[in-house]
Amino acid sequence: MGHGCPCRRKGILFIRNFITFWPGDLYQNAIIFLFILLQNMFRKGRGVFELRENEIHQILMGDNSDEEDDLVLDEEDQRLLTQDDDQGVFDVEIEGTTTLQRQESPEPSTSRQEIVTEAHSNLQPVFNWNPRTYHPNVFPDVEYEFGKVKICQEVEADTLTPFDIFRLVTNFDILVERIVSESVQYAHQNGREFTIKIDEMKAFLGVNLVMGYHILPSLRDYWSTEPDMAVPFISNVMPRTRFEEIRRNLHFCNNDDVRDINSPNYDRAYKIRPVMDHLNTSFQNALNNTKKQSIDEHMIKFKGHNVMKQYIKNKPVRWGFKLWCRCDAETGYLFEFDLYTGKRTSGTEYGLGESVVLKLTTKLDGLGCEIYIDNFFNSPLLQYRLIDQNIKACGTVRINRKHLPKTAPVDKKMKRGDIYTTSFQGISYVKWMDNKAVHFLTNFLSPVETDTVKRRQAGSADKIDVRCPKIVSHYNKNMGGVDLMDQLKVCYEIDRRSKIKYYLRLFFDLLDISINNAHTVYTKLHEQKKN
Repeated sequence: MGHGCPCRRKGILFIRNFITFWPGDLYQNAIIFLFILLQNMFRKGRGVFELRENEIHQILMGDNSDEEDDLVLDEEDQRLLTQDDDQGVFDVEIEGTTTLQRQESPEPSTSRQEIVTEAHSNLQPVFNWNPRTYHPNVFPDVEYEFGKVKICQEVEADTLTPFDIFRLVTNFDILVERIVSESVQYAHQNGREFTIKIDEMKAFLGVNLVMGYHILPSLRDYWSTEPDMAVPFISNVMPRTRFEEIRRNLHFCNNDDVRDINSPNYDRAYKIRPVMDHLNTSFQNALNNTKKQSIDEHMIKFKGHNVMKQYIKNKPVRWGFKLWCRCDAETGYLFEFDLYTGKRTSGTEYGLGESVVLKLTTKLDGLGCEIYIDNFFNSPLLQYRLIDQNIKACGTVRINRKHLPKTAPVDKKMKRGDIYTTSFQGISYVKWMDNKAVHFLTNFLSPVETDTVKRRQAGSADKIDVRCPKIVSHYNKNMGGVDLMDQLKVCYEIDRRSKIKYYLRLFFDLLDISINNAHTVYTKLHEQKKN
């Protein structure tokens, strides 16, 4: 058989992957063992696969070489080596295999054992759902002060004004220093003479905050001489021409440091990335993570031309930038966020929601927090991976997700109040028939606990009690953290249009969120004082 034969090609890859984990002192025995194994395996019902002993030596030695392999990889080989995790893998079928079980393994003592451990941690389990048994996962308790305010460690809270709290939550002084430096440099790079001091930049940002709650038809109306339009509080701080000059030169990064657009490390959001990194760190340093959090998307209105702009129908904000946010479920405090910069240049977008959750929960690893997500993010594999990170998760799920059970009854065979449950290693899938079917996945809530909800009876104004899983009430109570942040932020937001400089739109939205976070910390401090 030639190199293009599928049997031969998969056999070669099997050898190389297998020998990686074989102890070095059994190397020669491994060659003999693989030689016999492969000859027998591919002669039984799959065609003849012939491989000489010297070829095995060549393949195994090539695996330990620093040079490129001599094997010619066709399209199938490339897909095998570069495919996305959520696309599935081309497995070597071994009959009689059982479900992969999670178990504690002894600490590795050699580098080769570390490779084995890492390889097994990336394996996907075989989801054998069982509707008759449920064994809850045990999440270890961690000594951690959930929701503790950390900005007042050395300062008495009574002495702090609201602005002091805002300054501490956002590390405002450091942020303004960077903005001043980058804005001056940006103006000089574009051939403009421009200077500004830190106090003047703070005044400029303060003026924008005032414009958020004192709204006039246009920007120039704040400097109007008409008695019904004039705002002396703003016009006495700085002239209109100076305000427009500062806004024209407002910048947050050095354009000379931008990587080439064809570089694999190119960042489409490089103009706003320093501000995002600064605020992400500041928000997490100001307040300890809370016990219950939610992850969802937050839209920033924008109708200009930009490759990162998204369109989502049936949303209050249909055009704009999308932020992935992790917020406190009770107060809407934003702990961490990331900007969606568009489709990846290579690979596939399948599994985007799962990757977002895994990225935003990195700082929660081991804490035992509860995370609530909607059907865009949820999947059985995500629930499985979060268990290993000691993170509890619950959320709705789309019925076309991989690894979901196929044994659930169809909608037409269920009536209102019917519940179907099945489990796998503490991960529960629940289908509940309300006005229409609702699907849930959780790795810590019991699927058998039920509650009742009021529903209107068809053809009547009377309401009746309908049985529902208790998971529904947990989800409805804790899923709205990001929506609460949106609701609080929109009351007095800085709504200044910017169709060309997209990063200004993002910056002012993040400034609004910063104020909301500072207000949350201010409220927590006063609640602690009352108690």
